[in-house]
Amino acid sequence: MRSALLSSPEPHTLTAEEYLHAKLDYEATCISLKNMLDKTPSRLVLLDVRDAAAFAKEHISGAVNIPEKELRYRIAELPKGKLVVTYSWDGDCALAPKAALALAHHGFKVQFLSGGLTEWQRRELPVEKRVETRKH
Repeated sequence: MRSALLSSPEPHTLTAEEYLHAKLDYEATCISLKNMLDKTPSRLVLLDVRDAAAFAKEHISGAVNIPEKELRYRIAELPKGKLVVTYSWDGDCALAPKAALALAHHGFKVQFLSGGLTEWQRRELPVEKRVETRKH
């Protein structure tokens, strides 16, 4: 008996050129995103796909939050005429690419932020942080 994995069709194999072209088209670097936010902020939506508590604690300035697990139910909240740039925790977190893939499947123009919030902060780019107040 063959497993379902073995009976699946062969995946499409990309050439190095195809992969690298796609990578450049669909991954935003911190610097390219910062330039877009500075020069043409009305042409994009910056989408933080982490959970709401993490977003409330800190997020990239100007971002909106729709957690990746809620995206399919809230996709209508996003404008189709703008570039949607997704981000999550860091380069090891798959939430931002998953969200970008889901949005692309629904016809959105997308990119995801390479390195996520961790790389953004490492480069000392602007974030909004919740100010903790001490209770007396």
